[in-house]
Amino acid sequence: MGSLANKNPASTYKSLLKVADETNGVTTSVSQVEDGEGTSTCLSVGDDNFKITPQNDNTTTTFEVENASGSNLLTVDSSNSVVKVGTSQVSATTQLLTFCGFRILPSLAGRHMFVPLGVTDLGGTASTEISMGDGTDPDTSGDKGTSTVHLVYYMWNVPYNITIDAVKVFGSTDQDTDVVLNYHLMSYDMSSDGDTNDGNLSNGTVLADGQATAVDRSVVKQTDLTIQSSSVTSGKVIACCVENVTNTDDINIQVQVKYHIN
Repeated sequence: MGSLANKNPASTYKSLLKVADETNGVTTSVSQVEDGEGTSTCLSVGDDNFKITPQNDNTTTTFEVENASGSNLLTVDSSNSVVKVGTSQVSATTQLLTFCGFRILPSLAGRHMFVPLGVTDLGGTASTEISMGDGTDPDTSGDKGTSTVHLVYYMWNVPYNITIDAVKVFGSTDQDTDVVLNYHLMSYDMSSDGDTNDGNLSNGTVLADGQATAVDRSVVKQTDLTIQSSSVTSGKVIACCVENVTNTDDINIQVQVKYHIN
């Protein structure tokens, strides 16, 4: 590191830092920090506050705090509007959403079935299973009639604008026959106009999808889904569907959705 010892100001002023307010110095209002020739830095200071504002470009490392070994503990990424924390550098607003169903019984091979928000015995009498079509992907809209009331088991209301970061599925069945399971994480608009259409779904979008093969009761297959559309706006609902392509064996499933609030 250099030293200013035995050097005159005329040869070192460019390396000196000062605030832009040369009359009042540091005050209650923030003043930008400049070098000796007036080049602005990203720093602004006041007597009670401190601010960082990129001067030319947003970057993934606008602000960093490291430990003694140089590993980042706090990073402000102004390019992606994300604050990352910890040695794993995950978003500070990271959350986990879990869908989980026990004994989901498809009414037809190749039919998409909703997965509940929590462990629900769908083979019993307390819960009603709801399907979402027989196409390649789940239906993009739906009016479930008198079954709409049971959507409360399956839908998660999105309270903020969020980004889906990862989706992992554990899947198994209750029989020895190997089956193929398809998974879809979906977002929908849900009608809430205060009329008889409340609860109807529309504008379905595939957020993530994937497939597990050779699934039976002797294994737990782990599948990382492929993100297809990561951004979900506030007011949407998120649902998860599972499809037994092979037959109608019961499905046991747990789905973990990692997301962060924007």
